[in-house]
Amino acid sequence: MSLLSSSLREVEAGEGLLLLSDEDSQQFSCAYGFEFTKICSCGVVNVVPSAAERQALQAKSNNNHNHNSKLGKEEQLVGEESSPFILNSESILKIIKYTYSLGLLFFCLYLIVSGIWAEETPIAMLLHPVAALVIMCLLIFWLGVTEGGQGCLVGLQPIEKELYSQTHPRAFLCATLAHEGENLNRFIIGRQFLVVIVVFCLNLCCTTVENAVDVPGVSPAVAAVVLESGLAVMLITVMLGQLSAEVTATNCMLDFVNCHVVYATTLVCLAIESSGLLHSVYIVPDFMKWINTKKLSCRSNKPSSSKKKNNGTKAASTRTDKERTWYWIRVLCSFVILALCFVVTMSAILNEKTAKFQGLPVSGSVIIFFGLICFLGMLEAMQIALFAVVNLPESDLDEYPVAQQNCRLAFRGNNFQAFLIGRQICVTMSMFLLARFTTTEVDVESNEETVLGMGVGLQLFFNTGLPGALITTIVASLVWRIVASTSPIPFMANPLVYPTIRLCLVLEASGVFSASWLLADMLKSMVGFELDEVYLGAMGQRGHGKIMSGEDEATEGSSVTDSSSSESDAGSNESPVVMGYGSVMHQSSDSLTV
Repeated sequence: MSLLSSSLREVEAGEGLLLLSDEDSQQFSCAYGFEFTKICSCGVVNVVPSAAERQALQAKSNNNHNHNSKLGKEEQLVGEESSPFILNSESILKIIKYTYSLGLLFFCLYLIVSGIWAEETPIAMLLHPVAALVIMCLLIFWLGVTEGGQGCLVGLQPIEKELYSQTHPRAFLCATLAHEGENLNRFIIGRQFLVVIVVFCLNLCCTTVENAVDVPGVSPAVAAVVLESGLAVMLITVMLGQLSAEVTATNCMLDFVNCHVVYATTLVCLAIESSGLLHSVYIVPDFMKWINTKKLSCRSNKPSSSKKKNNGTKAASTRTDKERTWYWIRVLCSFVILALCFVVTMSAILNEKTAKFQGLPVSGSVIIFFGLICFLGMLEAMQIALFAVVNLPESDLDEYPVAQQNCRLAFRGNNFQAFLIGRQICVTMSMFLLARFTTTEVDVESNEETVLGMGVGLQLFFNTGLPGALITTIVASLVWRIVASTSPIPFMANPLVYPTIRLCLVLEASGVFSASWLLADMLKSMVGFELDEVYLGAMGQRGHGKIMSGEDEATEGSSVTDSSSSESDAGSNESPVVMGYGSVMHQSSDSLTV
């Protein structure tokens, strides 16, 4: 596949190839009655027209060969005497990005493998370098399945399942399970915790915590900075475990989800949510529901308010005493566990018993810890808030000039899609940094004093970083999403939103993670993934249900108050609708350009 600009279209025309720009491809589509279908996430399309269309296209292209200047575009017939590439500034820049992104990826892999083989990472020291490498590969694979699977399950929700029940039986079973009742919302909640756990475990597998690794051909200072800081594992996690899988899943949802691993992952996510470990997050929507009920009681003279109140009362009456008791038991247990994890983590930070960076003072550790929680929370909340306001008229933002300015920046051109990609990068990096600050590091074998005098077994459990993963999931992610979905416009009025959007746009434009798109193309070719259109036809032909775009899905998931109310009244299915990044990447293939 040629590494060309995403604005080019590659079409077979007789014996040669015709490269068209976006506007010209539309002209040729209208002239010859067939559309150009995007099959590559890099933006290069290869369409084979029928024999009659090929003859017409060949004749037309020959007639227009001397009139390319009128079109004002860079068109070129690629035949026996012409080059198969059009090298303009945009395509050259993209090739440069792909080249140094791949080089950086291989360099980071080389450093990580060297660190693991030298037994300088926690898992390698505990087990064996080979075991650490195998665990790392499995974790990256599982992370990709989890990230891509979420987008597939959300994207397949409006499509009639009978359309793919025969061709993709495992995808049918997985979608049936995930779309039953409130299972999709519960899956997204459990998935969030699972992703954080996988990221924390990757940190233990790949990040060196001892002396600098002696890597052949690499300066010890460079190896120390890239490995001990966690920068290397951040890069491979984003490119190999997240973006490449999400890009692949954008338009190959059926093939991607048609495997037993996705089904098993769905069961694990549902089990995590059902365990009640994350139920403390439901205190927030319940509290907001109580506040809204009080406000509605003061406006009982309004018919709409009365109707909402009656609906909520009716839903609450359907919950049995047993369900209500079991729900609050899980909420209380989750809150107690979260408070215990928070107390132990803060005590470890204050006593310098975490895997934080050496030489960092205690005060700096505390500031960075809470700063990372707020930064990660803002990134999670901004996604939900932008989805909530994407379809609102601009006049609704007149009372919030700061929010209006932030939204104009986010929705200008392709900024929204670029922000989502840059946001994903920032989220992963923040998770890795939080893993360093929340994972306790106590050597119990040398009789080192444990945190708060806890037992050795409990201290070993805290050394795994799982309690920190719980803090990150609830305090730095889900709570912020709920708040943003309840008040999206006031949240967008936060002056810190603007520089955060700019940061995400800069990261996406840097091209550091451009290799993700090449890796996605390689993955599709190796496993033989086909476009969803091959099985389902055009968008308008996929069943009788509404085919929702990313904005429609976001709008559906933006009202957390009503959702959480009905879920809280359902006993064990109390989960606010929390959308993920992968669920909107399928809305437009053009959004994947770097």
